[in-house]
Amino acid sequence: MIKTLSRPALALALACPLVLAPPALAFDATGSDVADRFLEIVEAGNATVSGYDGVTQSGETVTISGLRSSIDEGSAKSRLTIRETTIAGGVLTDDGGLSAASLTMGGVNIENLDEDEDVTVSAESIVISDPVLASPAAVKASNGADAITPTYSRAELTNIVIDANDDGRVPVSRVVAVIDTMDGGLPTSGSISVEGIEITADTLDDEERKALSDLGYESLTLSFQMEADWKPDTGELAIDRLTLSGENAGTLNAALRINGLTREVLEQLDAAQDSPEQAMGLMQGLLVESVSLRIDNDSIVDRVLENQAKEAGATREVFVEQLTGALPFMLSMLNNAEFQAKVAGAATAFLKDPKSLSASAMPAAPVPFAQILGTAMMAPQSLPDILGVTITANQD
Repeated sequence: MIKTLSRPALALALACPLVLAPPALAFDATGSDVADRFLEIVEAGNATVSGYDGVTQSGETVTISGLRSSIDEGSAKSRLTIRETTIAGGVLTDDGGLSAASLTMGGVNIENLDEDEDVTVSAESIVISDPVLASPAAVKASNGADAITPTYSRAELTNIVIDANDDGRVPVSRVVAVIDTMDGGLPTSGSISVEGIEITADTLDDEERKALSDLGYESLTLSFQMEADWKPDTGELAIDRLTLSGENAGTLNAALRINGLTREVLEQLDAAQDSPEQAMGLMQGLLVESVSLRIDNDSIVDRVLENQAKEAGATREVFVEQLTGALPFMLSMLNNAEFQAKVAGAATAFLKDPKSLSASAMPAAPVPFAQILGTAMMAPQSLPDILGVTITANQD
């Protein structure tokens, strides 16, 4: 598979931040206050501007051509080039930052320079609407942390390519992130969509390549969408749409509503990133309101069943009969006869005619995460009843 990308490369490819950034300014003054401020922000953290070809201004639009920068995060080193950076309506903010009507970057390329990682990330264009970049002082104080990223109303990346040479190449046609509301520097409502993620045989290892081929695919095109809304004062988090789909494969839809994730809890969770036990303790105070999951088949289940039947030396019909016949025994470990019957009935209907399979948890009242963990350890057979779990097959 593709090797792990450095933090700056992954951030640029998937989230649009401009956290580049070392201390002394290496570039020559451009003659434009807006361009100088932009380059100062670039240099405030872990990057050095090694040069640019020119800076022009037309009305309220400033264009920096041929920007070149090196990024140094200790063991992670990379090189950034941007063919053209256009800042429209740029304004120096009172706190030393930079805001604009739009920030457009064309021909973006990040090359990882680590000896053991040969990864390049490129994007044909990045267009950010209403960006507000933190001041050089704020970026420097954060030591280039990922938290110091531009706020914006909309960001779009097109024709992204993650290239790890011998380890594979993954193109992504389009990424769009929209922020509807903010709480200080935190987005509280918005959406993200990723289109045209191309998975091909040359991006996989031998085992994964064989699995793809066994299912009859030469390549697979994936897409992802998510819509979320968070109320930091009350702690309500609603992920009303989380969709992963594959062309000629299927679609997975999920939704989640939890409570108790307040601004303070989120800050504590962020501080506990290196302490799983502490993070788990904080999560036990969260309340689960609802969870839903739905799979819509578009040949992927048929392909899996055909392949498994072939490996078992049976026809698909015989294999499905054997599988559904074994369900009662396989589900007996749940030790909940009524729920077992519901699962077996839905699974049997889906395996015989794979159209859709849905599962949802809708408890009568929000259930503390701590209670879910405790029940899972002490009386797992009670979980379906506590959470109000239902499972159905082939229903619109």
